[in-house]
Amino acid sequence: MNSNTLKVIFSFFLFVIPMMIFLVTINFFKGQSNEMEKIFKEKDSIIENSIYSFKSDIKEIKQLKEQFEIVNKIKKPYLTTAKKYSSYHYTFSILFTLFSILTGILSFLILLKGWENVNSFYLKSAFLVSFFWVSLFGILPNVLGNNQNIKNNLGKYNFYNGLHLDIYSLINDNKGYIKRDTKYSLDSLNLEILSITKNIKENQDLYFDVFIDKVPKEIKPFQ
Repeated sequence: MNSNTLKVIFSFFLFVIPMMIFLVTINFFKGQSNEMEKIFKEKDSIIENSIYSFKSDIKEIKQLKEQFEIVNKIKKPYLTTAKKYSSYHYTFSILFTLFSILTGILSFLILLKGWENVNSFYLKSAFLVSFFWVSLFGILPNVLGNNQNIKNNLGKYNFYNGLHLDIYSLINDNKGYIKRDTKYSLDSLNLEILSITKNIKENQDLYFDVFIDKVPKEIKPFQ
Protein backbone atom coordinates (compact mmCIF):
# COMPACT_ATOMS: atom_id res chain seq x y z
CA MET A 1 0.00 0.00 0.00
CA ASN A 2 1.63 3.27 -1.13
CA SER A 3 1.88 6.52 0.84
CA ASN A 4 -0.91 8.34 -1.01
CA THR A 5 -3.36 5.53 -0.39
CA LEU A 6 -2.53 5.58 3.33
CA LYS A 7 -3.13 9.33 3.41
CA VAL A 8 -6.51 8.97 1.73
CA ILE A 9 -7.54 6.22 4.17
CA PHE A 10 -6.32 8.28 7.13
CA SER A 11 -8.26 11.34 5.96
CA PHE A 12 -11.36 9.21 5.40
CA PHE A 13 -11.29 7.90 8.97
CA LEU A 14 -10.75 11.41 10.35
CA PHE A 15 -14.27 12.20 9.12
CA VAL A 16 -15.94 8.81 9.53
CA ILE A 17 -14.92 8.11 13.14
CA PRO A 18 -16.37 11.40 14.55
CA MET A 19 -19.58 10.80 12.61
CA MET A 20 -19.86 7.32 14.13
CA ILE A 21 -19.20 8.75 17.60
CA PHE A 22 -21.90 11.36 16.94
CA LEU A 23 -24.47 8.72 15.94
CA VAL A 24 -23.68 6.48 18.92
CA THR A 25 -23.81 9.41 21.37
CA ILE A 26 -27.05 10.90 20.05
CA ASN A 27 -28.73 7.47 20.06
CA PHE A 28 -27.68 7.04 23.68
CA PHE A 29 -29.23 10.36 24.69
CA LYS A 30 -32.37 9.62 22.67
CA GLY A 31 -32.69 6.46 24.72
CA GLN A 32 -32.37 8.48 27.92
CA SER A 33 -35.01 10.92 26.64
CA ASN A 34 -37.36 8.05 25.87
CA GLU A 35 -37.02 6.82 29.45
CA MET A 36 -37.96 10.28 30.74
CA GLU A 37 -40.92 10.40 28.34
CA LYS A 38 -42.11 7.04 29.68
CA ILE A 39 -42.19 8.51 33.21
CA PHE A 40 -44.20 11.52 32.00
CA LYS A 41 -46.67 9.24 30.21
CA GLU A 42 -47.15 7.09 33.31
CA LYS A 43 -48.07 10.22 35.26
CA ASP A 44 -50.44 11.37 32.51
CA SER A 45 -52.14 7.96 32.36
CA ILE A 46 -53.14 8.24 36.02
CA ILE A 47 -54.98 11.53 35.36
CA GLU A 48 -56.37 10.23 32.06
CA ASN A 49 -57.81 7.05 33.61
CA SER A 50 -59.37 9.05 36.41
CA ILE A 51 -61.06 11.46 33.98
CA TYR A 52 -62.36 8.73 31.66
CA SER A 53 -63.73 6.76 34.61
CA PHE A 54 -65.84 9.74 35.67
CA LYS A 55 -69.35 9.24 34.28
CA SER A 56 -71.64 12.22 33.79
CA ASP A 57 -74.17 13.50 31.27
CA ILE A 58 -73.65 17.12 32.25
CA LYS A 59 -72.84 19.28 29.21
CA GLU A 60 -69.94 21.03 30.97
CA ILE A 61 -68.29 17.74 31.90
CA LYS A 62 -68.48 16.59 28.28
CA GLN A 63 -66.84 19.87 27.20
CA LEU A 64 -64.09 19.44 29.76
CA LYS A 65 -63.39 15.90 28.54
CA GLU A 66 -63.16 17.20 24.97
CA GLN A 67 -60.74 19.89 26.13
CA PHE A 68 -58.67 17.25 27.88
CA GLU A 69 -58.37 15.31 24.61
CA ILE A 70 -57.40 18.45 22.68
CA VAL A 71 -54.75 19.43 25.23
CA ASN A 72 -53.41 15.87 25.24
CA LYS A 73 -52.85 15.96 21.48
CA ILE A 74 -51.41 19.49 21.45
CA LYS A 75 -48.83 18.98 24.18
CA LYS A 76 -47.20 15.85 22.71
CA PRO A 77 -45.26 17.63 19.91
CA TYR A 78 -43.73 20.00 22.49
CA LEU A 79 -42.24 17.10 24.43
CA THR A 80 -41.06 15.40 21.22
CA THR A 81 -39.35 18.59 20.01
CA ALA A 82 -37.77 19.24 23.40
CA LYS A 83 -36.46 15.64 23.42
CA LYS A 84 -34.76 16.09 20.05
CA TYR A 85 -33.11 19.38 20.99
CA SER A 86 -32.05 17.92 24.33
CA SER A 87 -30.36 14.96 22.60
CA TYR A 88 -28.51 17.31 20.26
CA HIS A 89 -27.55 19.60 23.12
CA TYR A 90 -25.82 16.89 25.17
CA THR A 91 -24.25 15.27 22.10
CA PHE A 92 -22.81 18.56 20.84
CA SER A 93 -21.53 19.42 24.32
CA ILE A 94 -19.69 16.13 24.77
CA LEU A 95 -18.17 16.10 21.28
CA PHE A 96 -17.21 19.77 21.53
CA THR A 97 -15.36 19.00 24.77
CA LEU A 98 -13.59 15.96 23.32
CA PHE A 99 -12.45 17.69 20.14
CA SER A 100 -11.46 20.84 22.05
CA ILE A 101 -9.05 18.71 24.09
CA LEU A 102 -7.76 16.93 20.98
CA THR A 103 -7.35 20.22 19.08
CA GLY A 104 -5.52 21.72 22.05
CA ILE A 105 -3.03 18.84 22.16
CA LEU A 106 -2.43 18.95 18.38
CA SER A 107 -2.06 22.75 18.49
CA PHE A 108 0.60 22.41 21.17
CA LEU A 109 2.55 19.86 19.09
CA ILE A 110 2.37 22.08 15.99
CA LEU A 111 3.27 25.29 17.82
CA LEU A 112 6.42 23.66 19.20
CA LYS A 113 7.85 23.61 15.67
CA GLY A 114 5.69 26.09 13.82
CA TRP A 115 3.26 25.23 11.03
CA GLU A 116 5.82 25.72 8.25
CA ASN A 117 8.31 23.43 9.95
CA VAL A 118 5.92 20.54 10.51
CA ASN A 119 6.44 18.01 7.73
CA SER A 120 3.98 15.38 8.97
CA PHE A 121 0.89 15.16 6.76
CA TYR A 122 -0.84 13.13 9.45
CA LEU A 123 -0.30 15.70 12.21
CA LYS A 124 -1.42 18.62 10.04
CA SER A 125 -4.47 16.88 8.64
CA ALA A 126 -5.47 15.58 12.08
CA PHE A 127 -5.27 19.13 13.44
CA LEU A 128 -7.27 20.68 10.59
CA VAL A 129 -10.01 18.07 10.73
CA SER A 130 -10.13 18.20 14.52
CA PHE A 131 -10.43 21.99 14.32
CA PHE A 132 -13.24 21.57 11.81
CA TRP A 133 -15.17 19.30 14.19
CA VAL A 134 -14.64 21.47 17.26
CA SER A 135 -15.82 24.51 15.28
CA LEU A 136 -18.86 22.64 13.96
CA PHE A 137 -19.90 21.28 17.36
CA GLY A 138 -19.29 24.66 18.93
CA ILE A 139 -21.32 26.61 16.38
CA LEU A 140 -24.30 24.28 15.81
CA PRO A 141 -25.84 24.58 19.33
CA ASN A 142 -26.03 28.37 18.89
CA VAL A 143 -27.30 28.23 15.31
CA LEU A 144 -29.97 25.67 16.22
CA GLY A 145 -30.81 27.59 19.39
CA ASN A 146 -30.69 24.41 21.47
CA ASN A 147 -31.02 25.99 24.91
CA GLN A 148 -33.78 28.40 23.91
CA ASN A 149 -35.76 25.80 21.99
CA ILE A 150 -35.52 23.28 24.84
CA LYS A 151 -36.65 25.93 27.33
CA ASN A 152 -39.54 27.16 25.14
CA ASN A 153 -40.89 23.71 24.23
CA LEU A 154 -40.63 22.35 27.77
CA GLY A 155 -42.28 25.55 29.00
CA LYS A 156 -45.23 24.96 26.67
CA TYR A 157 -45.39 21.29 27.63
CA ASN A 158 -45.54 22.22 31.32
CA PHE A 159 -48.13 24.89 30.55
CA TYR A 160 -50.41 22.29 28.95
CA ASN A 161 -49.76 19.94 31.85
CA GLY A 162 -51.10 22.74 34.04
CA LEU A 163 -54.24 22.93 31.88
CA HIS A 164 -54.65 19.17 32.27
CA LEU A 165 -54.60 19.56 36.03
CA ASP A 166 -57.08 22.45 35.85
CA ILE A 167 -59.45 20.30 33.78
CA TYR A 168 -58.95 17.38 36.16
CA SER A 169 -59.82 19.64 39.10
CA LEU A 170 -62.99 20.95 37.41
CA ILE A 171 -64.18 17.48 36.41
CA ASN A 172 -63.73 16.33 39.99
CA ASP A 173 -65.73 19.41 41.05
CA ASN A 174 -63.06 20.53 43.51
CA LYS A 175 -64.58 24.04 43.51
CA GLY A 176 -68.09 22.73 44.05
CA TYR A 177 -69.66 24.32 40.96
CA ILE A 178 -71.67 21.22 40.03
CA LYS A 179 -72.50 20.28 43.61
CA ARG A 180 -74.10 23.68 44.25
CA ASP A 181 -75.96 23.37 40.94
CA THR A 182 -77.12 26.99 40.78
CA LYS A 183 -77.20 29.29 37.77
CA TYR A 184 -74.35 31.33 39.29
CA SER A 185 -72.17 28.29 39.99
CA LEU A 186 -72.70 26.81 36.51
CA ASP A 187 -71.97 30.21 34.94
CA SER A 188 -68.72 30.27 36.90
CA LEU A 189 -67.87 26.79 35.62
CA ASN A 190 -68.56 27.86 32.03
CA LEU A 191 -66.29 30.88 32.50
CA GLU A 192 -63.51 28.52 33.59
CA ILE A 193 -64.15 26.37 30.49
CA LEU A 194 -63.98 29.47 28.27
CA SER A 195 -60.72 30.49 29.96
CA ILE A 196 -59.20 27.07 29.18
CA THR A 197 -60.34 27.35 25.54
CA LYS A 198 -58.74 30.80 25.32
CA ASN A 199 -55.46 29.49 26.75
CA ILE A 200 -55.46 26.64 24.22
CA LYS A 201 -56.02 29.05 21.30
CA GLU A 202 -53.32 31.50 22.42
CA ASN A 203 -50.56 28.98 23.17
CA GLN A 204 -50.07 26.75 20.14
CA ASP A 205 -46.74 28.02 18.78
CA LEU A 206 -44.18 25.26 18.23
CA TYR A 207 -40.55 26.31 18.71
CA PHE A 208 -37.78 25.19 16.37
CA ASP A 209 -35.98 28.49 15.74
CA VAL A 210 -32.72 28.69 13.78
CA PHE A 211 -30.28 31.58 14.34
CA ILE A 212 -28.13 31.98 11.22
CA ASP A 213 -26.64 35.19 12.64
CA LYS A 214 -24.82 33.04 15.22
CA VAL A 215 -22.45 31.71 12.53
CA PRO A 216 -19.06 33.39 13.14
CA LYS A 217 -17.82 35.64 10.34
CA GLU A 218 -14.20 34.64 10.91
CA ILE A 219 -12.56 31.63 12.57
CA LYS A 220 -8.85 31.61 13.45
CA PRO A 221 -7.40 28.34 14.74
CA PHE A 222 -4.40 29.79 16.57
CA GLN A 223 -6.11 32.80 18.21
